[in-house]
Amino acid sequence: MELNFVKSGSSGPEVVILHGLLGSSRNWQRITRELSAGCRVIVPDLRNHGASPHGPHSIAAMRDDVLRLIETNCDEPPYLAGHSMGGLAAMAVATSYAAAIASLIVVDIVPARRAEGLRRILDALMELDLRTINTRGDADRALSEKIHNPDVRQFLLQNLKRNTAGEYSWRCNLPELHRYAAEESSGLPPRAVYEGPTLVIAGGRSEYKVWEHEKLLRAHFPDMILEIFGDASHWVHMDAPGRFVSRLREWVDEHNSKT
Repeated sequence: MELNFVKSGSSGPEVVILHGLLGSSRNWQRITRELSAGCRVIVPDLRNHGASPHGPHSIAAMRDDVLRLIETNCDEPPYLAGHSMGGLAAMAVATSYAAAIASLIVVDIVPARRAEGLRRILDALMELDLRTINTRGDADRALSEKIHNPDVRQFLLQNLKRNTAGEYSWRCNLPELHRYAAEESSGLPPRAVYEGPTLVIAGGRSEYKVWEHEKLLRAHFPDMILEIFGDASHWVHMDAPGRFVSRLREWVDEHNSKT
C-alpha cells in the first residue's frame, strides 16, 4: 500500500516516525518541525489513518507498508521511531528486516497485551452516533461521559471530518481499527530479535507500565536502553515535546557519528 506522508528537512540523517492508533502525521507536526533542523524526517499516515488508503489492518501489513515507504523514499537506512501501534510496526520491521534501518526507537509500547484503556476509547468512538453531532463541541461533550481527559478527546476528534452538507464522518477506518484492537495479537514471535541499537522511551504515568516488561523487551532487543519520562503519560511526545525531541536528536547524533 502506498502511504501518504509528510517529509521535512533538507539535510542530515533520515528519520521515519510512525504514529499510534487513531493518530496521523498531523499529530507530529511540532516534533517534525523541530527535528527537521538537522534531520530529514518522514512521517507517514499508516494504513486506515489520515489520508492513507483503507484496507485490512495488521502489524504485518503495516510492516510491509513501512518497508515499501523506506525502499522508495529513503536514500539510506533511516532511524525508525514508532509510538504505540507505530512502535509495534517499527518492532516488526526491525526484527524482520534489520538491514533496512539504522536503529530503532520505541515509544511507550511493549509486544504484549494491550492496555484496557485503548479498548474503552475505541468502544466509545464506535458508540458515538454521528447523526446526532452538529458540531465538534457536540462530539466532545458526548465523548466526555466515557473519555474524561479533554486532551485525549481533542486528539481523537482530529479524526472527524465534515462534508459540504455539514455531516460528520470518521477520517480513519474506525470499524477495521476496532476489530484490529479486539482481535489482533500485539506480540512478537519468540525468536524475533533485533540486535541493533534500540532506545525505548516510556511514560511514567502510562498505563502500559513499560518498565514492568523490561525482561521481555531485552529478549527481543538485547542492545536496548530504557528511559522513563516520569511526568509523561502514554502520549510522551505530547506531554514532553522538548525533552522528547532533544533525546531523539541526541540518539541520532550519537549513532550517526559511529557510522
